[in-house]
Amino acid sequence: MRVSSFMASADKVVTADSSSSVQEVLDLMVSKQVGAVVIVCTQKDDTDKSVPEGIITKTDILQAYRRRVDIGESCKLIIRKNSLVTCNPDDDRDTVASILEREKMHHVIVVHEEHFVGIVSSWDIAAECAKDNRAWPYLRSEDGSLPQFPRFKEEVLPPAYDPQKAVSILNHKHDFFMDDLDLESFQ
Repeated sequence: MRVSSFMASADKVVTADSSSSVQEVLDLMVSKQVGAVVIVCTQKDDTDKSVPEGIITKTDILQAYRRRVDIGESCKLIIRKNSLVTCNPDDDRDTVASILEREKMHHVIVVHEEHFVGIVSSWDIAAECAKDNRAWPYLRSEDGSLPQFPRFKEEVLPPAYDPQKAVSILNHKHDFFMDDLDLESFQ
């Protein structure tokens, strides 16, 4: 499962400019009801793409309060030096999970060619693992979808068919259908 299939894309992530104050970041967290704000620097060229500088979480705000940081100061004061942990949109879920575990963090910033494209949280990883668990015994594809299997013989038959011919075809196929199960033998 690739990160690009389940990450929160950059247009849905709450961001703040690197010149924002701690108060502005705190206000964003409260008003948008989020636990993290990505701090970005927008390049003033023909692309106008955002380059991530770090992330500020609720924990960072609490630690800043404990250290009595003036909330009118720049948010750069409370960005942790190791908060810019990144991954690529083509990385798989397990790679990102190991990054989160190794760095002891809950968010990974997704970048493509050094530009901010999204974010993945530990919650996203847990949700994807739960979806895989519910999909068992089938494997989900790279985009997270399940293979589509017919559940009943009628779903395979063409709309206009000769019933006798269809029965003979189905008897010779080796496909497995839910209505072929002998549920009495499982007791």
